[in-house]
Amino acid sequence: MAVTELYGRSFSDALYERYCDFDSTFDDLKNGCDIVYFVGSSPKKTESGLILNASTVVLTDERISHVGDPHAIETSCSHVELVDISSNAFSDWHEISLLLSSLPHVKTINLSFNPFSSHLHILPDDIQWPNLNTLCLNGSRISLDMVVEVLKKTPNLEELQICSNNYTTILSNYNFQHNNLKRVYISNNNLTDWKSICRLGDLFPHLETLIASDNPLKSFRSDDDDTAICLSNLHTLSVDQVQISEWNDIIALTKLPALHALRIHSAPLLKPYQKDERFFLLLGYMKKIIKLNGSDITANERETSERRFIRYYSQRDDKPQRYFELIERHGNLKPLVDITIRAPYLAQVHLVYNKITHDKEIDVRQTVQQFKKYLQEIFHIPFNRLRVFYVDDVAFNMGVCGPEELKYPQRLLHTYNIHDGDQFHIDLKPDLRKPQQSNQIADSTRHSRKKSTDNSPNSSFSSTSSDDDKIISPFTFDSLQKLSNQTDINTHQAFIQLDQLYPSAEKTSQINDDDDDLLFAAASACIQMKKD
Repeated sequence: MAVTELYGRSFSDALYERYCDFDSTFDDLKNGCDIVYFVGSSPKKTESGLILNASTVVLTDERISHVGDPHAIETSCSHVELVDISSNAFSDWHEISLLLSSLPHVKTINLSFNPFSSHLHILPDDIQWPNLNTLCLNGSRISLDMVVEVLKKTPNLEELQICSNNYTTILSNYNFQHNNLKRVYISNNNLTDWKSICRLGDLFPHLETLIASDNPLKSFRSDDDDTAICLSNLHTLSVDQVQISEWNDIIALTKLPALHALRIHSAPLLKPYQKDERFFLLLGYMKKIIKLNGSDITANERETSERRFIRYYSQRDDKPQRYFELIERHGNLKPLVDITIRAPYLAQVHLVYNKITHDKEIDVRQTVQQFKKYLQEIFHIPFNRLRVFYVDDVAFNMGVCGPEELKYPQRLLHTYNIHDGDQFHIDLKPDLRKPQQSNQIADSTRHSRKKSTDNSPNSSFSSTSSDDDKIISPFTFDSLQKLSNQTDINTHQAFIQLDQLYPSAEKTSQINDDDDDLLFAAASACIQMKKD
């Protein structure tokens, strides 16, 4: 018991506690009595009294440091093909050798994140693990020399995972080749030189898949330029999060004769480009790629990308050789016309408030009430004092119609037939909380206005103002004057007379929101004078 506490738990103990029938004891396991093991499906008994349904054993993070009873493990795990003992306390390769020898049919073993020693441990010559197909040694800081030593015992291994082991370089003096290994995962290390990747090709001449992302590789080129030789069978390559900065590095990958799947999302080279630009540039350079960043490339996407590649480089001086190759295939294409298409429900209008014009883009699908709330936020006007007048720029200048107040809260803006360049004039209702002028001042004002109106030669205004002298139009006719853009002196004088007859809200303190006939009459008179 003291040994277990000192060195951690044994594999056999952890196996019993996780998968064994609790009616049995560990002594029963040792003595070959009826033991119940199961994973997933219900257990079944064999002629020997053991129930061996388990094909997978997962004992992660169990503080396991040694094997325990190898005979019990071999008996109970005779059909186990996958063992995951990652994140435990294995550090002695003798124990790993003993464990693998006790699992004769295991095909996949995960030894990741166990604190193995960085020193080389020479394994006995008679040890062989011919059934092992996949070996995971991620995050174990195991030396590459020790990896090669293990590979010598696994002649049929096809997949090796050695990520996060802080490798900085791969040497070429191992004097060993593994002829069956096809997949290598070596991501999240510190490899900077492409020569190290080429040496992986020397170690594994039949390598087909290489996952080498999250390595600070500065180039995909080497001085020897032997990439095509050492990686002649490589068809899938992942080099995301590398540090390449030149398109010549991408061109170097085209020398790999069998490469047809590439994953590279992030690199200094690609950072200045948009996502779609990265796509067509990568496809333009790499003519053999049929899968890019996990997506299958259709024939239509290939042709579209190559055409965009031509148009992109047609305006540049640094044309690559690939550009001329594509010209022979697709011809010399002209640049596409850059047309800006805006949604049909958006309009560029002018918002006029306090004689200051603001150019805004508005959505004509909104209601009048929503539009007024939008104006309230822009100009910080109390909603209950807000009045808005719409001016159709073209119709007003043609003398067809005048300004129209937006009265109905649920009416949609598009029903006003708003176009680009139209105007909205924002005005304020009076603050009813302010004290009104005395009746004497109001009477004198009313009397003077009535007198001036009676003397006016324009009788068409007399009938209106006689009954509604106290009604003041909130729309300033100075703005009408600016909208007309007329230089005729008579028209100018007529506007001045209108402004005297119907002063704006800035000159009065009384406004009645219920009467808008005055506004319409004034606008009509203005139009009539312009025609005359």
